[in-house]
Amino acid sequence: MKQALEQALEQALVKLLRDHPDAPVPPVVLMRPKEKGHGDYAANVAMPLARLLKQSPQQIAGAILDVVVWPDAVEAADIAGPGFINIRLKKASEANVLKTIIEQGEAYGRVVAGEQATKVNIEFVSANPTGPMHVGHGRGAVVGDALASLLLATGNHVQREYYINDAGAQIGVLANSVWLRIQELNGEQVEFPEGAYPGEYIVQIAGEVLAAHDYQTLLAMDDDARLSLIGQLAIDANMVMIRNDLDAIGIHFDHFFSEQSLHASGRVDALIKRLQTEGVVYRGTLPPPKGKETTDYQPVEHLLFRTTDFGDDVDRPLAKQDGTPTYFAADIAYHYDKHLRGFDRMIDIWGADHGGYVTRVQAAMKALIQREAQPDVLLVQMVNLTRDGLPVKMSKRAGTFVTLREVVDEVGRDAVRFNFMTRRVESQLDFDLESAKKQNDENPVYYVQYAHARIAAILRKAESEGVVVGDVDDVDLSELTTHEEQRLISHLLAYPDALIKAADRLEAYRVATYVMRLAADFHSFYHKHRVVTEDANLSMARMVLIRAVAQVIANALGILGVSAPDRM
Repeated sequence: MKQALEQALEQALVKLLRDHPDAPVPPVVLMRPKEKGHGDYAANVAMPLARLLKQSPQQIAGAILDVVVWPDAVEAADIAGPGFINIRLKKASEANVLKTIIEQGEAYGRVVAGEQATKVNIEFVSANPTGPMHVGHGRGAVVGDALASLLLATGNHVQREYYINDAGAQIGVLANSVWLRIQELNGEQVEFPEGAYPGEYIVQIAGEVLAAHDYQTLLAMDDDARLSLIGQLAIDANMVMIRNDLDAIGIHFDHFFSEQSLHASGRVDALIKRLQTEGVVYRGTLPPPKGKETTDYQPVEHLLFRTTDFGDDVDRPLAKQDGTPTYFAADIAYHYDKHLRGFDRMIDIWGADHGGYVTRVQAAMKALIQREAQPDVLLVQMVNLTRDGLPVKMSKRAGTFVTLREVVDEVGRDAVRFNFMTRRVESQLDFDLESAKKQNDENPVYYVQYAHARIAAILRKAESEGVVVGDVDDVDLSELTTHEEQRLISHLLAYPDALIKAADRLEAYRVATYVMRLAADFHSFYHKHRVVTEDANLSMARMVLIRAVAQVIANALGILGVSAPDRM
């Protein structure tokens, strides 16, 4: 309905501006008046034209009403205040959305991606393959997956991508940690250096390596060759573990991209050479780190990228003194590769501790592909995990943190996914394990899922009593007149716009907020009104209403990756 009204006003503006072909048609934005007496919708389209047309907003609003062709649902429109157009709809006209929802089912609120739709790469999780996923990784995973589903639902082509950080110093630490455990399993006395990876999973990987490779054979190998072999086997084992953890939370990627493949293929070195050819690279020294300005800091010469020419605060090293590419060099080669793969938009989900990295990557992309603010980066704050308000101790399996899998196994996939989506990513999240298991109104996922299950129970009971809606087109929805019914209808009408707004702002948490409010409206309706009454017409109308509510709850939960149970 809202879209039809906006289109009618847009067409009226085109007619009004025929004598001004160079004038842009102002955007039409409909609002819900705070007072019902002011109509169902209001539009402020006249004021922006006052200077151009040299008329008062009231005169322009009158001219718009003279030429506008309203859809049949409009009963009347009038002018209020300084040129607002107030629109009143016919009784029950908005309630027809209930029939649309039931007819469209899962498709309600969704936009089908056409051939020219934006091609989006969304990279998330990308946890180092050095151990199991922790709870912080889990929040980023859920946010990224829900955002990908939201962008798909609003008409984009989307690829979910995991970037495997399988190059760099952390892989050397992993390989050495496993090798020390291998020696220990063979009776050697070893000393574990500070920084080695603890946790039972390292012992398990060591056992798997020994099952495939004899200990004496490993001892006889060159140190570099041995650590390279062990490191790759450890990466493979950890990626199997990570994929299993992701599967437990219902997340599956379209593509896994290896950082090591960038180096092996020569793409990192080729990118550095290209930047040198373009004159945006030079040899220079970095300023001293903060806190060392007055010490005997010895500057070291690096190969520097002039990122300050593209919005960064300092120039960034692409290669170390020995010529080895930096992590930054590999990272921009990776993002450039996304561009070469034809993605119109790149979205990265990073931990909040990577905030200082955003500007330099965007500066590099501006230099390489002349696009501003690419990639879009969402910084996800940490999760404070508690049990009855007290911090949860670290995991024996991981050695230093609580794993995501342990949390999912305890409270369930739905509770983890929904609770992780109840706040903005910029806000820290307090997640209490005991609260997440409670079956009461204080547990948001239970509150929403119970609304869906309650509707299913009502419909089952009605069917057992022989009260069944036949053709919804034959149902008189003008019976739905109470405040609670009208509030539910307005909320259902707003669902497509809620998705678009959430997608435009890259704020998938808004879907959770929406469905919590819809569930609250339903529970309020349920506590005040019976669905099946002695009035057959009213009963049919209310049956259609709650079926539509259940469908939209299921649709919204589907975007969040949460189930909509019929029984609880």
